[in-house]
Amino acid sequence: MIIINVLQIIQDAVEDIYKKYHKMMKSLAYSILGDQHLSEDAVQEALLKLHQNSEKIDNVDAKDSRNYIYTVVRNEALTIKRKENKRNYYETDVQYFGESEFNNIEGQLDIDAFCNDYGFGPEISEVLKTLNLTDRDILAYKYCFGYSFKEIAKIMDMDRDAVYKRHKRALEKLRSVLEAGNGK
Repeated sequence: MIIINVLQIIQDAVEDIYKKYHKMMKSLAYSILGDQHLSEDAVQEALLKLHQNSEKIDNVDAKDSRNYIYTVVRNEALTIKRKENKRNYYETDVQYFGESEFNNIEGQLDIDAFCNDYGFGPEISEVLKTLNLTDRDILAYKYCFGYSFKEIAKIMDMDRDAVYKRHKRALEKLRSVLEAGNGK
């Protein structure tokens, strides 16, 4: 019986918070996210956090409580914004490279189209074909699209140092094949 009373008090406190601050909560979340649906999600997540941490709110009308509510909503909205930005970042990268004019029917990098567009001769085209697909992708991201090693690592779900080393080894392999072909 005591537990039920405590739960009812907590639920009433969260309802009071919503009734008193819902406009402030929604407008704050919307000002950060710029999307009605995401701001509603942020408010809902904030209410869950406030429910879980209801002991931190003594008086709904107190200035400290208002500041705490503001902080929780702001943090939830920022968390959602970060997740959305990250999701959009990956979607943009996959679309940009995944639907590239340099891809063949299977969605893999078409070396001949790539070389023709960037003015490489047939020698470079043949040398690039000696690299494995991952190394070709790293070179394409780096030199065609101008991505940093950190960005390439995120796109390819690899460690930044691994991308850097593969890039370096691919360039060394290209150099050695070109030098061997030129008789050096």
